[in-house]
Amino acid sequence: MKSPATLAKLLLLLSLTLLLSVAGLSLSPAKSMAASYKSLGTPKETVGTTKPPIRFYYTSDMTTPPDSYSMYIDETKVAAVYDKEEEAFLYTPTADLTPGTHTVRMSIVYSGYEPIDQSWTFTVASDAIKQFAAANAAQIVGLAAVNDYRTLFGLPKVVFNDKLNASASSHAAYLDLNKIKQGKDDSESMHAENPDKPGFTGKGPFDRAVYFGYTSGVGEDVAYSKDSIAGSVDSLFDAPYHRSPFLDPYLKEIGISQVGFYTVIEFGMDRQEEPKLVVSPAPGDRYAPTVFGGNEEPDPIRIHSGSEYPVGYPIMAEYYGLGMEQVKVLGADLMNNGTKKSVDFWINSPENDSSLDAAVLLIPRKPLEPDTSYHVMLTLQLTKGGQRVTEVKEWDFTTEPAAEIGKKKLHNNTDSYKRLSDSAAPVQRTVVFGLDASSYTLDGLNYPMKQKPVIEDGSSYLYVRDLAAALGASVEWDSGNQAAVYTKGTRKVTLYTTKNEVELNGETRTTDTPAKLIGDYTMVPVRLLSEVLGAKITYTEATRTVTIAY
Repeated sequence: MKSPATLAKLLLLLSLTLLLSVAGLSLSPAKSMAASYKSLGTPKETVGTTKPPIRFYYTSDMTTPPDSYSMYIDETKVAAVYDKEEEAFLYTPTADLTPGTHTVRMSIVYSGYEPIDQSWTFTVASDAIKQFAAANAAQIVGLAAVNDYRTLFGLPKVVFNDKLNASASSHAAYLDLNKIKQGKDDSESMHAENPDKPGFTGKGPFDRAVYFGYTSGVGEDVAYSKDSIAGSVDSLFDAPYHRSPFLDPYLKEIGISQVGFYTVIEFGMDRQEEPKLVVSPAPGDRYAPTVFGGNEEPDPIRIHSGSEYPVGYPIMAEYYGLGMEQVKVLGADLMNNGTKKSVDFWINSPENDSSLDAAVLLIPRKPLEPDTSYHVMLTLQLTKGGQRVTEVKEWDFTTEPAAEIGKKKLHNNTDSYKRLSDSAAPVQRTVVFGLDASSYTLDGLNYPMKQKPVIEDGSSYLYVRDLAAALGASVEWDSGNQAAVYTKGTRKVTLYTTKNEVELNGETRTTDTPAKLIGDYTMVPVRLLSEVLGAKITYTEATRTVTIAY
């Protein structure tokens, strides 16, 4: 199965192929000359709008334009125009067509040749839409979420297309009505519709778009999730095959809808030009996810023996454009910038993954470390027009210190998020603990504490697991030594609770303020933090807050 973006390209190419090969007839001039043409009239099926775009795609080996042309709907002449780029005669009705069958006739005249006359029919559905509905609140939120990602990657924002919105809404309603993929053994594709089931408008994404009058190529993402529409957009973006259409630099318009637990995005695939390479996570991103749990179909690690979830967040590089024949990986590396060690990963490319066309995936075999900088190096070979071009792409990104904080910050203030990603300043986090509070803030976002701070013998203590969560670290309990072991990157701190000692990267130090067990919780005194965490600690008496900058 190809990725959604690849499917869209294939659909567009397939449609163009059909348009140019359906007919091939000879013109018969009075003199001994001959010419040929190819044509196709659309639509020919049932349509769900009362003003469907009428197209007569036409190419000829004639060197001169026709002397005249005419289009008729039900034998009434209409004002069709020729679009050179689309190679088609176009007309969209200005008045609603009545439900039922309608006949289109196209006549093209060249002096000295017999006229070309082509006719075809289509049907306007009994419940055809006269005016497309305005986008609802959820659709507006969904569009904003898609554009948040495009802003992060420096890509043009997309806009709504009413026809794609109608297609997305109709398909989401079909999925919800028929409870597709809700049964344990349900093997139906969420991208297909069955004409024998209620709510049917078209077998595939392209068919459904045409039903509502959309005539360009289409890509489709579908999610079945209890998340909000923005949460479903996030889930689709994280899934590598479904991420692809989000990052198409030529994308201009979409439709989106959520019905029940189904979210559908229709991507209008515009004409593409020279190949452009887009990589993700975004270069400079400071809040990239660390983990991928496998919410993708087909499964991207299916081709790697011994693989299992969770894995690291998939890194992706994809070319978008015309004329690409082959993309190969000549070299790849993923390095932890802190340890200067390479990370183990799998490579998916068009050579080993049938769902990829012009994209490459690096899938870390284990989840990435939180709040850690990584460097990616890819050497790619693109074949276009028989010519091979080698491109080396290198970039850095930093993972988020806490799960989902990146998505929250991206959608809360996309412009600020983008400025941080573009900044050359070092990455810095700020955590604020209020000694009288039940939550702390991490880079401006609130998180609940698992254990409130404690004041004992004049010293203030914070729960070690709250600290670790805020600082992107891990904590394990060493029952033999009655100590909490705090690990972040290359820093390993053993916090003893039964003696006045602390161990930092194997070096034992004495302290007057050791960690202690208060109840079942390992609590760390504020004054010990700066010694062991490598962070700047500021205590503000007026607000009784501890600020940790790292």
